[in-house]
Amino acid sequence: MKRLIYIFIFLYTVSSLVAKDYRVSGITEYNNAVKLLQPGDRIILAKGVWQDAQFVFYGEGTEQQPITLTVEEYGATTIEGGSTLQLYGNYLVIDGLVFVNGYAPQKQVIEFKKGTEKVANNSILRNCVIDSYNKPDRNSEDSWVNLWGRNNEVVNCYFGGKTNHGVTLIVWPNGEGHNKNFHRIHKNYFGARPRLGSNGGETIRIGTSHVSMENSNTIVESNYFEHCNGEVEILSVKSCENRIINNTFFECEGSVVLRHGHRNEVSGNSFIGNNKPFTGGVRIINESQRVFNNYFYGLKGKDFRGPIVIMNGVPNSVANRYHQVKDAEIMFNTWVDCELPWQLCVGSDEERTAVPVNSRIANNIVYCPQEETLIKSFDRTNGITFANNLLISNKGVEKGKGFINGTVTNINNVNGLPIISSNIKVDDQTGYITSDIDGLTRKGNKTIGAINNGTVNALTNIASAKNCGPSWYTPISKEKVKGKVTILSPGIDVLVKAVKKSNPGDIFELQAGEYINSQKIVIPHSLTIKAANTSERPVIKADMQAKVNCIFEIGGNLDFSINGLDINGKQSDTSYVKYALATIKESIAHSYNMHISNCDIYNFENKEGGAIYKAYKGTFADTLTVINSVFRDSYRGFALNDEKDGKGLYSAEFMIFDNCVFANIEQWAIDFLRGGNDESTLGGNLIIDHCVFDNVNNRENQTIIKHTGLITIDIKNTVFFNSPLAKSPVRLSGRHNTIDYSAVYQAGKITKVNGAKEGTNIIYFAPEYIKGTFYIPEAKSPLMGKASDGNNIGLKR
Repeated sequence: MKRLIYIFIFLYTVSSLVAKDYRVSGITEYNNAVKLLQPGDRIILAKGVWQDAQFVFYGEGTEQQPITLTVEEYGATTIEGGSTLQLYGNYLVIDGLVFVNGYAPQKQVIEFKKGTEKVANNSILRNCVIDSYNKPDRNSEDSWVNLWGRNNEVVNCYFGGKTNHGVTLIVWPNGEGHNKNFHRIHKNYFGARPRLGSNGGETIRIGTSHVSMENSNTIVESNYFEHCNGEVEILSVKSCENRIINNTFFECEGSVVLRHGHRNEVSGNSFIGNNKPFTGGVRIINESQRVFNNYFYGLKGKDFRGPIVIMNGVPNSVANRYHQVKDAEIMFNTWVDCELPWQLCVGSDEERTAVPVNSRIANNIVYCPQEETLIKSFDRTNGITFANNLLISNKGVEKGKGFINGTVTNINNVNGLPIISSNIKVDDQTGYITSDIDGLTRKGNKTIGAINNGTVNALTNIASAKNCGPSWYTPISKEKVKGKVTILSPGIDVLVKAVKKSNPGDIFELQAGEYINSQKIVIPHSLTIKAANTSERPVIKADMQAKVNCIFEIGGNLDFSINGLDINGKQSDTSYVKYALATIKESIAHSYNMHISNCDIYNFENKEGGAIYKAYKGTFADTLTVINSVFRDSYRGFALNDEKDGKGLYSAEFMIFDNCVFANIEQWAIDFLRGGNDESTLGGNLIIDHCVFDNVNNRENQTIIKHTGLITIDIKNTVFFNSPLAKSPVRLSGRHNTIDYSAVYQAGKITKVNGAKEGTNIIYFAPEYIKGTFYIPEAKSPLMGKASDGNNIGLKR
């Protein structure tokens, strides 16, 4: 027997000694080496840039001797251009690859298979990076990591900066060979993903609706998600028996969504919103879901992005709609300083009439002493049992069946998080909750909430940027670049030439006078153009003979600010530039931000679809802010109405007007379109405060502000008048469409449908401005002191 053992050790030692390293410097050398790989072998990519490399990595390693693809030095080898990786075989390791400065020519960057038959199993992707590796068209779809096969692992990787359509990481539990896969995704850093403005912006998806009844058994554990804002579903579960455990979701505008499939677990996670808007927690659909030992802090999301959301279902639902919630258990969780922490029967409408049944919410703590309402129900909740819940609002302790009286212990941990616990103990018979959020054993009768009572060091070792992802990698900086300041004097094409020579972040200060342009001014990167002297506005206009459709053309991935400018669209008595500002016509890879301050924009009277602002299809503004500006004597105002495909797309996440005037606009002031009704996005958002609309769209059966499908509209402290033929100042639809503290006179009637709200502070009298002034109300004006902030309705002074 001893002799056999010695022989085995000898053979194992010999096989280890013959394992080879293949150092390669180009794709031809790589392709030759990969054919030779045996258990224990490694391919080592030389330092430098690997451009347009289509890697196929394959082999049959063993558990003791995997086959590895790695790099000569972490961070010194980058994979760029149109590069991808496919792998298949057994016991393969991918280590240290960095994908930057390019995009996948197809729809996958890394795929754990090649074709339909060759699949990777028992393989690891570790210490790898995909950073801002985006297609140039933001509507072109790809996914960065695609997990097929079984028993694969993604660990200590960084994925961030994805701006185009498509999920960052997908698990495909598609039948035999891929279901019951037991993949493990852990200790990864999922970096910022900006708002996509459409469906398809998930960070992780496990399954699809078509295979949602398959068991995936995927574990997503101890990952750090930071500013993952692509859409409302950060992590979308569409299969059965998955575990989402011990992750941190930091200031993410979305939720973990148990979208399809049954018997999933969400436990031990920290949802840290820090009072940022739209930050969410967990949304529950389907059967036998368990949500326990989670900590929710400072979450401000509503509806589909609420801190905890239990949905209504569709009776006899098809696979891709909403199955009824049954047998859900929400237990031993803690909510702290969250807005409307429990939202029940969300989505209740004519289709979603199946209320949750046989479900239980027990042994939880809700400590939100600044909030008035802690539970909001949109339908009957008699199918939900409440037990041993301690809820504290600004009105004190919640009373009633299922709620208990008591106090909490409040300790700030070393990270500044408020650690809320209680000494109230309950007899828990579930059997599966044996520890708290920190892994500390719960013995006997258990204290309620996610944290054992009095634990001083709670939540100090949660997943973070410090302990997730490759320790040697620094993500690509998204900080704004500070450029130089240049003072310009008036002249012909002075501004055109200056912008062409500019660098990102530059600031141009324009002295008073006329800046005449023979061509449009193309904005290629972040710039600021402002008046040098705030008391004297420079005038920007097109040459009489110039054949331009806009004064400024805005690209993507930039911040463009104009401040203190006059922009004149008139070229001659019969000729007008079509747009003051327009996006490029092509789809862009990144969103942009636009800021207009203290500007006077006028004479854009082109009758062939002209407007002050034009957003073309495929472009997307994260934020369009307009402050202290006047738009007058033009055909149309702001046109964000090109997304007509019915896919839920829209042209801006936030469109904000503050202290602005629209005067003498022949048609509408704003046309903001969200085509379709996709519920993965909750935009756009139109906010109008302290504005004046004077003689806008004064035509029969017309509306001053047009919109379709916007989720949120908030109009307040605003005057609509002098449009006696108009049908309505605005048509509001949905319970997040509101108008209040405003004046409507000779401007039609406010139209409201589907729960939209007209406040009780609407004035229907003449505004009574002092003649010859710029919208200054008379002392007896009904606008005086009636704004929500105590100022006058209309312009702030």
